[in-house]
Order: sequence, then structure tokens, then C-alpha cells
Amino acid sequence: GLKGSKLSPRPTLSAAAVFLFFEGMAKQLLLILALAVSVSAKFEGWIYDPEHPTEPFDEVAKAVTDMILDHVPVDRRDDNWQGNFCSCMENGHISSWYQYASAMYLVDTCNPKEGFIMRSGHLQDRHVEPLQGMMACDTLKLITYCLSHHVQEALPTWEKTCKNAHYTTPACNVDCSGAVHRFGGFGLVALAAAAFFGFSA
Repeated sequence: GLKGSKLSPRPTLSAAAVFLFFEGMAKQLLLILALAVSVSAKFEGWIYDPEHPTEPFDEVAKAVTDMILDHVPVDRRDDNWQGNFCSCMENGHISSWYQYASAMYLVDTCNPKEGFIMRSGHLQDRHVEPLQGMMACDTLKLITYCLSHHVQEALPTWEKTCKNAHYTTPACNVDCSGAVHRFGGFGLVALAAAAFFGFSA
């Protein structure tokens, strides 16, 4: 029977073992924090301010408008680049609900007199809605494409604004510098190219 048997004592952690356990956890937390800081350092530019909330795609529209209306001068001759850019945007296609569709779904207005107005409200859930994220990314790609083909001189000004919006768009591979080879989606490039050569979509 159990009479006379001795129960093994419960194992106990020494103070040294507890210290080593928490020291290890602290080191892991510091490592995670360091990684987070290093990643966030890459996203320099746009900073969310809860007291002054902004929508980066509103800034996208404003930046393009400022260039079209010459509020921010672009060092280029007067060759109707504004009209050509807007034609490119109007004839371009972006990702939409399960298909490629006209960029006019997001572009409200684009002309040399009124500038560039976007329906940015259609992109407000891009953080949680993958299709909105794809539309947002394709919009940045299309704007960059049209600028690179009609007013390359505007690309340095555009790049910072593009990057600010890019950092709020999940899984977006736009190259804001205007390198066409980085653009994704055959439909986007082919249809934007059609706009560039003067064909309507």
C-alpha cells in the first residue's frame, strides 16, 4: 500500500531561475521593439496625427492638382501636359470588384482648369478590405505611369506624396519613382499604354 511511502517534493523555482526567465522575456521584447523601430524607419514621411487626421489619398489629389494648376511649378515647357495627363488617367484601368474597370470609378474630375479630384472615400477601408487595397495601389501606379509618360519633371515632387499614400496601402508594390518595369497587372499597363497612344478604353 501507500503506507510508509514518501511523496516526492514539488519542484520549486529558485530566485535565479525566475530572474533568468524574465530576463529572457525582456530580451525578446527588446528585440521585437528594435525590429518594429527599424521597419517604421523605412516609412519616413507620413505620420498619423489623431488631433489632425488626414487621408493620404486626399493629399495625393491635392499634390496632383497643385502641379496641374501650377501652384507647385513644374519645370516643363507648355505642351499641354496637363490635358495629356488627364486623358491618360481617364483612359486608364485599375483593379475593381473582381475585374479591371475604368479609373473614373475613383477619378471625379481631371482637367487643366479644375485640377484633379478623387473619390477617396471609396478607399477608406483599404486597410481591411483587400480589393480596396488593390484599387488604391493601382491608382498610385496609374498616376505614376501617366506622370512618367507626360511630365517626367513632376516625378521628384510626386514621389514623396506617393510614398506617403503607399505606406497606408497594404501589400502595394508601386514604385513611386516612375520605374515602369515595377508596375503590376497586365491590364493596368496595357490600358494605360492605350491611353498614352491616344486610344480610348
